[in-house]
This record gives sequence, C-alpha cells and structure tokens, in this order.
Amino acid sequence: MTDYFALLNFPRRPWLDAEALKQRYHELSTEVHPDRAHDATDEAKAESQRRFAEVNAAHECLREAKSRVRHLLELELGRAPGNVKSIPGEMTEWFMEIGAVCREVDAFLAKKEAQDSPLLQAALMGEGMALNDKVTELHGRLQSELAKVDAELQSLGQAWEALDGQAEGRGEALPLARLESLGQRLGFALELLVVLAIHSHHRGAAGAEQPAG
Repeated sequence: MTDYFALLNFPRRPWLDAEALKQRYHELSTEVHPDRAHDATDEAKAESQRRFAEVNAAHECLREAKSRVRHLLELELGRAPGNVKSIPGEMTEWFMEIGAVCREVDAFLAKKEAQDSPLLQAALMGEGMALNDKVTELHGRLQSELAKVDAELQSLGQAWEALDGQAEGRGEALPLARLESLGQRLGFALELLVVLAIHSHHRGAAGAEQPAG
C-alpha cells in the first residue's frame, strides 16, 4: 500500500494543516507534471504520468478528514478498519432526531403539494418556516460536532508525533481504537449533513414561496 503521507513528504498525522497540504501538493504536482517531460522518452513520459496521478491521488485522500483517517488506520493496522457502517453510540440521538425532522419535512411538503389553493398554501407558511428553523438549527449543531471531531483529531496528533521514526510497537502505543471511533463519528456526521442538505433544498417549498396573484 502506498503511504500517501510519505509521498507528499508529510509525517503520519490524523490532522493536517489544509494550507500546508495545498502548498505541498502544488509544489509536487508542478515538479512531476507530464508537460515537463514532453521531450523525454516514452518510458519517461509514462513514469511522469504515473507519478502525477499518484500525487493527485495522495492529495485527494489527505485533504478530506474522512479519507485521511481511513488511510492512516489502514497504514497502521495493515488492513481496512472494521465495521465502518455501524452507527456510533454517541450519534444515535442525532440519527433519531434528524430522521424525525426529515419525516416532518416530507410530510409537510406532501401536504402542501396536495393544496391547489394559493390561499391554503399561504396558510401553511408558518409551519414551513418553523421546519426551516429546525433544519437550520440541526445543520449548525452538526457543523459544531464536526468541529469537535476536527479538534480531537488535531490533539491525537501528539501520539503520532511521539512515535515519529519508530516502527516497533506502534500498534500498541498509538490510540488506534480512538481514531477508529472518531473516523466512524466523522463519517456518520457527514452522511447526516448530506441528508439535511437534501431536505434543506426544499426549504423554499417549505414555506418561503408567496402565493401567485
């Protein structure tokens, strides 16, 4: 397995500075860009294409926290993390609350769609605005949850920093179970954000429209 951290000359860390990563990517992608090998042999051109693709893959993996955590776990465990589809215990209430609000939005939209009269649709505006507020409030809380996970990932970096250059005993010394738990929490929170985004797309339909005429 290719170590994308090493490929981009970064130490293994659960959290990376986004700007530093972006800068390193631009430097390396410019250095290995296939255009620099336009006068080279076919073999050298193919190698340049391979290296360029690899640098791009590394950047895509490490710039997103979810894929970065998964890659780090795979490197340290020597295998893919297990049971990544399970709902983390601390996210169960989120799942129930967001599911309930989404069902409310769906029911409201169905009720509004069934109304032919603009006046009756307008009468539903207050209910729709209240649902908008619920979705917006949940979105803000989920963003705060993601910020907490990000801060925890950053603090976990100290454990990796203490073991830089050490190969023996890493699995026992590193907080891999905690990292795996944070990875699941992160992935589930991101999935819930997508669900909310789908429903917030209908916020205009949920009360912001004015009746025609």
